[in-house]
Amino acid sequence: MHKVKILCLLALLFVFGACENKSSVVSLEKDGTLYEITDQASFYYPNRLSIDTSSDNIDAVHFIDEDEIMTYFSLEDDTDNLIEDLPALYQGQLEEYGATDVSYNKITLDSGLECYKFYGIYSSSGMKFEHVVFFTTECTYALTYQASESVYEENIEEINQYLESLTVHY
Repeated sequence: MHKVKILCLLALLFVFGACENKSSVVSLEKDGTLYEITDQASFYYPNRLSIDTSSDNIDAVHFIDEDEIMTYFSLEDDTDNLIEDLPALYQGQLEEYGATDVSYNKITLDSGLECYKFYGIYSSSGMKFEHVVFFTTECTYALTYQASESVYEENIEEINQYLESLTVHY
């Protein structure tokens, strides 16, 4: 009887170990597509997303799937704001556009670029989002992702690898 209990315990441990979230490390070159904006910036986006050619907004590039949107944009900054004030101003802008539960933290990408990562949810649509943003005194560069909550939770570990592939040539 004691051996049966041990075997059951081992089987349960095996099942829990097998059900644990598997790491979703991607090969950006194999599983993604490099997108370059002249001498300005570059990043990878997942192959499952396609470029949205229907958008008239020439200031942003959208990569879409059914429930996912990845966007790259840059905004010239002709204000005299200090760089250290820009993350709080960006957060306020997100909230002005209807985002709730917005938070951010400073990160350093593998490329050495010091960026900010913003998180939140658009309450009107229920879409969760994550933005990787690099601020300079002349421009703000952002690579963003948003998806329905279930798709976001399922894909965010993988998507973070793409978001953090942002390289700015300034």
